[in-house]
Amino acid sequence: MQIGEKIISILKERGISQKEFSKMTGIAESTICDWKRKGFNPSAGKINIICKTLNLSPVDLFDNNETGTDSADDKFSTTANIDPCYYLSGDEKQLIELFRKGDSSFQKRILSYIVNLFSDVDLSSNVNLPSDNNEIITNKIGIIPETKGNNLKSENDLTKKKNLCKRLRRLAKLERIRLDESEHASGLNTHLFKYLDYVGIDKLEYIKKYIEHIQPFMISEIISQEKFENAICMLDEYYRISVYIRVNATKGEEIIVSSHENNKNGIARRNPINTKNSKVYVFPETITSHIADSDLYTISLFITRGVTNLPISIAAHKYDDEGFLVNLKDIERALTETANSYLQDLYTADLDYSQIEEFYSLQQISFTSYGTDAFSSISLLIDSLLIQMNPFSRQVADSALCIFCSTIEMTNTGKKELLETLRERYKVNSVKILPEILTRIDINLNTIE
Repeated sequence: MQIGEKIISILKERGISQKEFSKMTGIAESTICDWKRKGFNPSAGKINIICKTLNLSPVDLFDNNETGTDSADDKFSTTANIDPCYYLSGDEKQLIELFRKGDSSFQKRILSYIVNLFSDVDLSSNVNLPSDNNEIITNKIGIIPETKGNNLKSENDLTKKKNLCKRLRRLAKLERIRLDESEHASGLNTHLFKYLDYVGIDKLEYIKKYIEHIQPFMISEIISQEKFENAICMLDEYYRISVYIRVNATKGEEIIVSSHENNKNGIARRNPINTKNSKVYVFPETITSHIADSDLYTISLFITRGVTNLPISIAAHKYDDEGFLVNLKDIERALTETANSYLQDLYTADLDYSQIEEFYSLQQISFTSYGTDAFSSISLLIDSLLIQMNPFSRQVADSALCIFCSTIEMTNTGKKELLETLRERYKVNSVKILPEILTRIDINLNTIE
């Protein structure tokens, strides 16, 4: 029996619905559904939280012994039947195959390159690094080659971001907050507030919650824009399109927040795709579990994307008294799974969702795509259309967008307001095909009186 099938069977035996299990683990319901419908298995990164939630050991999941015996010897012996490649993705298998085909000189060059490329090399494995490689040392941020004071720079950078983040979080809890909604000279900064107005979100409360849950790895300080004492200008680098937040922390601790997209010459650009699986520092909301006599924990975070406050359960290593180190890819994976789950729910039964390229990077998804309102759904469908790699999948994604827009039930006045807000929001964007997409949305909304 496949691992996914076994989990589904256990859920059925215990009377746990897929929706309930999704809430318990933070795994997208669509992902759990795929274990049953498509015969998929959960990724290795999810095994820990699944076992903790169901009070099982990994051996219980991997055990293919159907005889009913549960002796220690039997269970131990079944682990020999586990395919070691279960833990590897297709890319990882290909990388290993290519590595094994090379001679010793080639293998040494590859190892040296990887060690220098990544800042979080795992030295717990029995890897013999080439002797001519830089000396590897461990610091609290990660394990990195010792080059030109990287450790000191990383430590100082983390301390700075931690202090900035703690200051913002503290200020967000105060009641003396007001928003600066004045229009900038470019005229391109008001669309985010208009978006919040359109979906009926109180802007002040939204900003407070957003800053209250912000994490050090998301932000960088823009000192050049801090024109006076006690000012904080912060760039949230975690959005697909970056967002500036300017905070004036005066002596009375009143703060003024001005939020607008980072744009150059009036055009916001996508952040580059992040391919590194770096470790980042986070402040936990709660600690949900701890493996005894280790620094391994499971913690929960709240990440605010768009109008949604997304809860995430994630494996973490204790760093200091205040926070933990987690894999950035684990956070991004949880967010993209949420978006993919939303996306699948938007497709009608006659469209083949299996032909669609799903989101695999956070930078593919605009922050206005996180939500269940019509605006957020259209934004998500636009993002999905833009990432399709072949004509057939683009046609399917375009059909999904057009069908969704044609089935929206609202007055002509409401449809026009929706279209106007979409056009305002996408004024600041570098995708050249967007005007054509918005025209197709207009046609399918059928706003003509």
